[in-house]
Amino acid sequence: MFGRSAANSRMRGRNDINAQKRRVLVTVCTLVLMFSLVSLYLGSFFSNRRNKLAVHYIFDPSASGLEANLVVDSKNTVLEKGEVSEKVDASGERSEASDDEESEDKIASTDDTLEAFPVCDAEFSETIPCLDLKLNKKLKLKLNHPLMEHYERHCPPQEHRLQCLIPPPPNYKVPIRWPKSRDEVWQSNVPHNFLAIEKSDQHWMVVNGQKVIFPGGGTHFPNGADKYIASLAKMLKNEEGNLSMDGKIRTVLDIGCGVASFGAYLLSLEVIAMSIAPNDVHQNQIQFALERGIPATLGVLGTKRVPYPSNSFDLAHCSRCRIEWHQRDGILLLEVDRLLKPGGYFIWSAPPAYREDVENRQIWKDMTELVTNMCWTVAAHQDQTVIWQKPLTNECYEKRPEDQVPPLCKTSDPDSAWEVPMEACINPLPDEGRNVEPWPKRMVSPSSRLKQLRIEEKKFLSDTNIWKKRVEFYWRTLRAANQVEQSSVRNVMDMKANYGGFAAALREKDLSVWVMNVVPSSGANTLGLVYDRGFIGSLHNWCEAFSTYPRTYDLLHAWTILSDIEGQNCRIKDLLLEMDRILRPMGLVIIRDRADTVDRVRKLLPALRWSNWHHVVEADESDLSHEDEKILFARKELWQPEDVL
Repeated sequence: MFGRSAANSRMRGRNDINAQKRRVLVTVCTLVLMFSLVSLYLGSFFSNRRNKLAVHYIFDPSASGLEANLVVDSKNTVLEKGEVSEKVDASGERSEASDDEESEDKIASTDDTLEAFPVCDAEFSETIPCLDLKLNKKLKLKLNHPLMEHYERHCPPQEHRLQCLIPPPPNYKVPIRWPKSRDEVWQSNVPHNFLAIEKSDQHWMVVNGQKVIFPGGGTHFPNGADKYIASLAKMLKNEEGNLSMDGKIRTVLDIGCGVASFGAYLLSLEVIAMSIAPNDVHQNQIQFALERGIPATLGVLGTKRVPYPSNSFDLAHCSRCRIEWHQRDGILLLEVDRLLKPGGYFIWSAPPAYREDVENRQIWKDMTELVTNMCWTVAAHQDQTVIWQKPLTNECYEKRPEDQVPPLCKTSDPDSAWEVPMEACINPLPDEGRNVEPWPKRMVSPSSRLKQLRIEEKKFLSDTNIWKKRVEFYWRTLRAANQVEQSSVRNVMDMKANYGGFAAALREKDLSVWVMNVVPSSGANTLGLVYDRGFIGSLHNWCEAFSTYPRTYDLLHAWTILSDIEGQNCRIKDLLLEMDRILRPMGLVIIRDRADTVDRVRKLLPALRWSNWHHVVEADESDLSHEDEKILFARKELWQPEDVL
């Protein structure tokens, strides 16, 4: 009996203990729940407070490097995370593809309910969507690596497109201004030192504290590009060492350009180079070139034509560019031939030009045979460098045997260069266009291609005058708002260049800028006119990303391009995100388009973080006007992810 009583007593003790534990557990859970609710409320409250205290940047013309004064702007729209209509996962991709795309570009009727673009992960701070080797592997693309096909453009399908703003790297600073930027840039803006170590003996670049210094060296010219350029000019019988040859050489293609010191030192001679290189083992070489303020773009001679028209360049240059020109029936050298103007030069500085070992002697023999069959002649040969010249007329081609290799091209349009395969054939020379005016006269002289494109000379001249007036108005407006000064803009893109009138007008204003003139691939191919005027540019499809790094341009000029791409069933939102990607923090956009399109874009400015300074005006009518036009001026903000998340 006592045993049963003791057992019951022990059982009640256990039950009391369990009941006590349950009460404690319930109390703890209740407290945790209450604490979580309070934290959530306070977090939401202070987040709203922080968002409402938005700041905007007013350009201070006395500040160095586009530094900004902070001014509270009580009118700025509050962007709540809950307003994001497209969610982004950790990779920056859309986590769920919408079945109904028709609402993608629709804007709410009131300014206080705008879509807010999220910020991509930091790993995407240098992403180039159509030149993404990692994505190519992820998509399991079957590409021919020996033919360099993996370095060509392969754009992601819509479900893999980034739907977020590309963040700058930590400690990003407004770039150093030209011309000082030619010789030094902020190391934090391009945080890579591979080339400084790998090419230390060739004087490509040196890391010095917070800056990267560019002594002007290169693989073939470790003692300086300026001395090398002077030696090339003297090889071409210019005793002063001026490679412009009194304005006869203006446009240059520098293939495998490194950090573009060759192109950098040509600029003082009034020669502009399109410096191209792939996004290969020489990490970020083009990014350094662009940060310096030197014309450059990502590109490779692989299987497709590079996106430039025929007869565009006065000179092409390859200094230790590691291209086997004599292979594949000479198809890569024939692509260079397509690009050279009649009488243009090809400079090859490479071991086969001077070494006497068996391998290099065989390469030299093969190259000599190839260029002879192409009707090229030796203009000069000295030490490690040979300069060949393309013929001025078709006379040599007409005398070749019919079965001569490489053959003449018979069907292809030599100016068609967007997503077009290369051909191992020679493009005959045009009947006109052999006598190109020297620079700078060629900038305003009507091109012989006008007749080929069925464009009247008076229309060309009218276009030039209209853009001169438009650019004058642009700069007057920006200066009145204290948004530009003489050296605050360097890298410029005209997203729809037409005849190159915008670039010509900037040049006449004597601004220290260079312009990437883009001619949309969907319209008339007028890019040849741009090159004939002594400018550079590229064909491009604006439904896709451009072949450049983030934060390339100080100014983007978009003339009716937004309404144009919408007519091609592409999304305005995607193009605005691409514009934001390639625009530098504190960079400017000028959008000239239909009034309704400009109004839609204006409502997206807070979501893009372009809203701290913007200005909209009615556009004057001219022969180039499309319906009722407005002009939107805006400046991109300088932000870091921690400032906006």
